[in-house]
Amino acid sequence: MEQILNWRKGLFDSNYQVFNNGLLKFSLNFSSWKNSAIATTQAGIYLLKSEGFSKPETKLLNNQNEVLAIITYDWLRFKAKIVFASGDTFDWSFQNSWLSRWSLNDHQDKQILFNASSGNGMLHSNVDDDKLILCGLFIREYYSRLLVGFIIVIFFLFSFKNIF
Repeated sequence: MEQILNWRKGLFDSNYQVFNNGLLKFSLNFSSWKNSAIATTQAGIYLLKSEGFSKPETKLLNNQNEVLAIITYDWLRFKAKIVFASGDTFDWSFQNSWLSRWSLNDHQDKQILFNASSGNGMLHSNVDDDKLILCGLFIREYYSRLLVGFIIVIFFLFSFKNIF
């Protein structure tokens, strides 16, 4: 069953809304200063909580605080791996150099393709799993925040170099 969903986010915030045929399917609201988010779906409420710096990981928790999935990141290659409690494993990666297309794939029969353009986008999925979709959007925002932080650090380093 192929489905096409639309998503959008605010220009200066990191809150995502995913729509199916114009109706809100779920929302993903990020914390301002932490890499954590709360997802509200029709099936329930989920928390994505990031921990660690040298080996970062994010846990997907349900409202009973049970770990449903663990996301691990490969910063050097801009990739991630999602391992669900059921044993299902998905690889996340960017598909182009503009970082506007990315995918989730289990290398068997499940795949989600994401597209972005200026705060909104579309996704094509052959699996109906809100948790998987919100993990795909979360990882994209995680890397977006990482890139913005890196650019700010580089900017300040070059600015202070010219002062002294």
